[in-house]
Amino acid sequence: MRNLLTFIIRNSSWLVAIILIVISFYLVFSYNSYQRSVYLTSANNVTGWLYETSNKVTNFIHLRKNNKFLLERNAQLEAELFALKNYLSDRQIDTLRTNAFLSDSIPVSQFSFIPAEVTNVSFSGPNNYITVNKGSEHGVRPDMGVVSQNGVVGVVLTVSPKFSVIIPIINPKFRLSGKLKNSSNTGSISWDGKNLNIAQIGELPKHEVFQPGDTVMTSFSRIFPRNIVIGYVIEQIPSKDDNFNTLNLRIATDFYSVRDILVIDDKFYDEQNQLENSIP
Repeated sequence: MRNLLTFIIRNSSWLVAIILIVISFYLVFSYNSYQRSVYLTSANNVTGWLYETSNKVTNFIHLRKNNKFLLERNAQLEAELFALKNYLSDRQIDTLRTNAFLSDSIPVSQFSFIPAEVTNVSFSGPNNYITVNKGSEHGVRPDMGVVSQNGVVGVVLTVSPKFSVIIPIINPKFRLSGKLKNSSNTGSISWDGKNLNIAQIGELPKHEVFQPGDTVMTSFSRIFPRNIVIGYVIEQIPSKDDNFNTLNLRIATDFYSVRDILVIDDKFYDEQNQLENSIP
């Protein structure tokens, strides 16, 4: 207490000056309308800036959490979408059904989705790969299909407890059955190792009708649902076999900017795999 009194006495002139300045400002802003309006305007601007900055900082802090929530929600919506498509497709095909025998609810889809974030990419040569932050602990296993919000990404090659390595379309080892959107003829999707944005679909019949811009989608596959976008036709190119057409297609997924992906979990994969492997 004695030290406090000593400090006040020693600096009394400064303290008195500060008090007088505060009183002066109070009198100026209280009894002069112009100065008061300037003060209020400036104070509002400063307060607004502080609130805006605080809001940006708060949003940045919660950005990762919000992004994770959106990925999980997107995975849920994708599963519901595939269930709805299959349900509507079954109703259109089976014209002998009557409403009396139809279920009131949409059946559960055989596909669910595991959201993941890209942690590393290697596009330095032909053997490209992508690493994501989900592994066996999250239900990811080899041979699972991988998609982005735009289309097919690739296939899971190997997993660890917390990470997975994906072979993308832009890898010579990648193969997938595809077709033009309004066609029943299938071809083989591959990559010639030249351009990261362009893949090829070959083994299409000569009579196949196509136009630049036509959508290329998944067809019969053990790891991908049907009708997922792969890319868009650019042009016809020379084919190794004169009996078939080969087309260049612009890949729907932009591998330079892809950050979030969905790993496809087929609930019937093991059953189908075991059955097919049991055939002598």
